[in-house]
Amino acid sequence: MKKNFVPGLPALLLIIFFASCKKEVNTTSTNAKLIFKFKFDSTQVRLNNIGQPQGVAPGNAGQSPVFNKMSAHYIELAPTAVTALGAGAILYHAPETTIGGSTAIDFEKAIFAGNNETFYSIPLKNVTPGEY
Repeated sequence: MKKNFVPGLPALLLIIFFASCKKEVNTTSTNAKLIFKFKFDSTQVRLNNIGQPQGVAPGNAGQSPVFNKMSAHYIELAPTAVTALGAGAILYHAPETTIGGSTAIDFEKAIFAGNNETFYSIPLKNVTPGEY
């Protein structure tokens, strides 16, 4: 009995074997991000309009609500305390509508997040460098 041997067959099989192997590519992003999360604390110290602790005035009452979810309309980083609205780095502006007349928040398209959940994140490379 005569054996037929093809001299290039083993090399061809090795090439096909190694060409069919694919290296796994990690597609997850490892870029640094600026992350905005909501923190709900019904026992938090009450703050005034400039962020200083302030008690409830005599003769008035206060509430300590429990939040399940919350949304935000606008996120802007301002370089100083007197920077005009819109003059800082605007990171997020929620969808708006004019269906009812004047411009208003479109709550049907609003993003909501719960306690310790990420509301919004943006890669740091997309944030204008500066001091805020």
